[in-house]
Order: sequence, then structure tokens, then C-alpha cells
Amino acid sequence: GRMFQTPFSDRIRNDGGIKTMAVGNIYEADHVNSILMAGRADLVCLARPHLADPYWTLHAAAAIGDRHADWPLPYGPGRDQAWRLADRAAEMEKV
Repeated sequence: GRMFQTPFSDRIRNDGGIKTMAVGNIYEADHVNSILMAGRADLVCLARPHLADPYWTLHAAAAIGDRHADWPLPYGPGRDQAWRLADRAAEMEKV
């Protein structure tokens, strides 16, 4: 299932006092945020989402309303479009 290795990271980090990375079927920004905010890992690694979309992190940041992520300068127009689409999706959820 999703986040299936996160409990291992949690136990090693919190019982052993060792910094950990959570991996294993993590594919949504909410998964990443909940793991980090709950103190279950120090870092979250995503592989398959980045294979499908090399700019997954930037797109996820736009989707959650983060306007502080650094985009490569040549991708400014794409960033602006991603922000517009994210804002539109957020408005549609309100309806």
C-alpha cells in the first residue's frame, strides 16, 4: 500500500535517534507533508512520480499554493501557467 515503508523510517528515527528517509509508494504532496510534519522521517524520497514528471516537485508546489519554489528562469511562463491552473482548480473545488 501507499507509504508502506514509512513505519520503518518512523521507528528507526524515533526509537533509534537516527536520521531517516521515507520511501515506498509516496506520490502526493500531502503524503510528503504529513510524513515530515508527524516527525516520521527527516527526508521523503519520491522516484516514480519524478520518472513520470521530472518537474513533479514544482507542479506539486504550485498545486498546494506554494509561490516560493525556485523555478529555472527559462520556465517562467510554464510556472505562471501552472499557478493559473492550480488557482483555477482551487476555485473549482469551492463550487
